[in-house]
Amino acid sequence: MFQGLFFTTIPLFTMVFIGYFFGKTSIFNQLDANTLLKLVGLIILPTLGVKIIGGFRYEFINWDLYFCYLVGQVTIYFFAFTITKIIFKRNNCEAIIVAMTSSFSNHLWFVYPIALFEFGPQDVVPIETIISADFITVGLSVCALDVMSKKETSIVRLAVKQIKNPALLGLFLGLVVYWSDFPIPLSIERLVDFICDAGTPCALIAMGILLSFRTDTTQIKLAVLITALKVFVFPIIVTSIVFLAITDVTVSRTTLMVSAAPIGSMGLIFASLYNVQTGAVVRAGIFTYILALLTVPFVGTLI
Repeated sequence: MFQGLFFTTIPLFTMVFIGYFFGKTSIFNQLDANTLLKLVGLIILPTLGVKIIGGFRYEFINWDLYFCYLVGQVTIYFFAFTITKIIFKRNNCEAIIVAMTSSFSNHLWFVYPIALFEFGPQDVVPIETIISADFITVGLSVCALDVMSKKETSIVRLAVKQIKNPALLGLFLGLVVYWSDFPIPLSIERLVDFICDAGTPCALIAMGILLSFRTDTTQIKLAVLITALKVFVFPIIVTSIVFLAITDVTVSRTTLMVSAAPIGSMGLIFASLYNVQTGAVVRAGIFTYILALLTVPFVGTLI
């Protein structure tokens, strides 16, 4: 498993390095990175909803197992938000971004490809469940960002604005595809695949560009906080809950792997969209990707 995971991460680190090189040589700047992240957040994220949720096998969901993961995710989210607000005294929007980064995993492009080779279909479904459900949790976080940023003071306008919420839009479009009996034309399927395939390169190159710029000490401390919560505390909490609540713990291997995975890109994307500092997120990305080379195989072989 370690070898497969290692070779899976090489292209990811390469894309970060490409972005870092372009940032250091001033070929790309912060505005360019924000443009790439805006592309991912507003176009690619909803399209992923069509691809993932539209083709998901809902009849095989293990709700007890997902609930264990959700409890751990919510716990980490609360810890990260509270620590950022009380100890680091950051504003509400930055606290939400830190909480998102600490509690959302890179399941789609990190754990999922490994699971497809290392495990059977039954063990892959829990990852697909988490990926699909995260459209809801990310969507709620974006709604909270709208409230905390005070961009919308009217409840009616806030509710209307959620029609353009990328995560909720992706959830809606995916459910429409899933429930519809109308066959999707091959040309549309290929278009969806083309758009989705651009997500990882854009997000990681943007991360590399932003990593090339200096940041302050507080952002580095927040990066350490995110890293500790994401790759150490999160899997400990989820593992403890699983052993207490699940009778057949062998079904939880891939879920534990997701809990120990590196950070996802959602925190970085929405930090850019809501003008929140990104120094902590991009550095936590590098820290967690390196550490996950050890933590993901470890928890995957615990059971």
